[in-house]
Amino acid sequence: MKKYISLFALSLTVIAFSTSCSSPEESASDFIIESTHFTRSGQAQEMTINFQGQSITLNAADIVEMQQMNQEESSEAQELMNLNQSLMGAEKEAQLLDVNFIMSDEPVENGVFIFGIETENAKDLTIEMFDEEGFGMVANNKFDINEGSNYKALNVNSMESGDYVFRIKDEQGKELERTVSIDHKE
Repeated sequence: MKKYISLFALSLTVIAFSTSCSSPEESASDFIIESTHFTRSGQAQEMTINFQGQSITLNAADIVEMQQMNQEESSEAQELMNLNQSLMGAEKEAQLLDVNFIMSDEPVENGVFIFGIETENAKDLTIEMFDEEGFGMVANNKFDINEGSNYKALNVNSMESGDYVFRIKDEQGKELERTVSIDHKE
């Protein structure tokens, strides 16, 4: 939990810094921080943001920490994934994840990728991010969502600028795939 809180505080700092250094045109991005609440120890507890015209609140638990993989883990995961993909082939088309997924089409410039998921049922999901070609897994993690609207944030500061394949899967193998562009402004 301490990692999540530290990550949340780091994310807030990055967001505050990037929005304070941006021009008026850049600050009209996909989300604006409206308020932030801290614990007595100074750790961020929650933040309210304007995300695509809606005011939402993200708690420290809503930030999903992406776990970086070392080269050996990545190659083993890739081998298993290739085997799984070849076996799933035609079935994949019929098994789309039954959620409404919301994300911005704009590149992530502030190090925090925010997305929304609306669902009729609570689910345990897995996030996977792959390099642009979709062959090398660069990060993954598991999280749960509740019935209704859910908003999550991913800290992508450690990832290089570029396009990534973003995949969400449920326990039955149903999945949803999107492309996420990360553009770290220098």
